[in-house]
Amino acid sequence: MASRLILSGFRSIEECLRANPDRIAKILVPAGRLSPRVSELRDHAQKRGVRVEVNPNKADGEEAVLAVLNDYEYAEFDALLDDLADSVKQGNRPVALALDGITDVHNLGAMLRTAAFMGVSAVILPKDRSALINETVYRIASGGLEYLRVTQVTNLVTALEKLKEVGFWSVGFSEHAEQDLAKLKNDFPPVIVIGNEEKGMRQLVKENCDFLVKLVGRGELHSLNASVAAALAMSWASQDL
Repeated sequence: MASRLILSGFRSIEECLRANPDRIAKILVPAGRLSPRVSELRDHAQKRGVRVEVNPNKADGEEAVLAVLNDYEYAEFDALLDDLADSVKQGNRPVALALDGITDVHNLGAMLRTAAFMGVSAVILPKDRSALINETVYRIASGGLEYLRVTQVTNLVTALEKLKEVGFWSVGFSEHAEQDLAKLKNDFPPVIVIGNEEKGMRQLVKENCDFLVKLVGRGELHSLNASVAAALAMSWASQDL
């Protein structure tokens, strides 16, 4: 499945041009005198063979620069699974992130930015009842999408089962869990499972997790925003043994 994107975040455009220029159909820059940073972006785009056009309706400024992307293509799950299996066989400990019903595009974008920062190998989204990658997600991710493989699956439980077959263990997060994440040793390839912002993980997804854990803080507040919880979970998963 593909979705058309028009990027307006300058950092996202810079990262896309640097890492994946083939994704860009064209870049629009404002008419008139350009700032040094916009001029540099235009020159870089032209050197990479990306078409640059002038938008006469926009004044100068980084916020006026737009990039029209070719259709965004989600990774094929089976191909991604094969690559993850190979990595596990080689003795690596890749980290995957499965999002069960994240509907807020700002949360999704923040999670993807963190996932790229933490070197997460795969992000798995359900095709239904989930936010999709759009302009807002791309902007919030601030270039993180250029370094991630994101896949959509029809059945998240089935995807988790297939990941288990190749050596992953699923770690589901719930504020009602009994086990403290800090006491779980991260000596296995983990699939971090984060549930919906309000309802958490669906029951069947929860039942198929190998571990159910919670984040235990020192303060009186006992819950976190989903994207913050995911960031702490990915930090735990990415720590060296």
